[in-house]
Amino acid sequence: MTENIRGIGINTGSVNPYGNAPKGNETKPEEKQPETTNNTPQKPQVKPEDVLTYMANSAVVVNPKASTKTYDVSKYVTPEQAARIAGFVTSFEDQVAKGLLAINEMEEFEGLSDSAKYEIAAAMVQ
Repeated sequence: MTENIRGIGINTGSVNPYGNAPKGNETKPEEKQPETTNNTPQKPQVKPEDVLTYMANSAVVVNPKASTKTYDVSKYVTPEQAARIAGFVTSFEDQVAKGLLAINEMEEFEGLSDSAKYEIAAAMVQ
């Protein structure tokens, strides 16, 4: 019974997993290519460096008046709180300075800019 495969009735001639087979000698109508009159490349109107500089400058908000503004700390905190905050700031600055010394000694960070080194040193402080 299992030896008789013809008894199953499989029609393998009608099974085509790849779609319809191409029929012989049929050609597609030729598609017209658009005519190009000028094959010279168009010159860039703006230098890429100018675009990148504009993007970098537009992402940074510079307010020179904000840096000259001073605050009267005594309106907001007590003298004890101001001393404590000043101690935290001094401690943070000391730790960042130690981090900068360590970064400057490492060969891996030789190509970095100073601002990138400051960011790394500030991120190392916990």
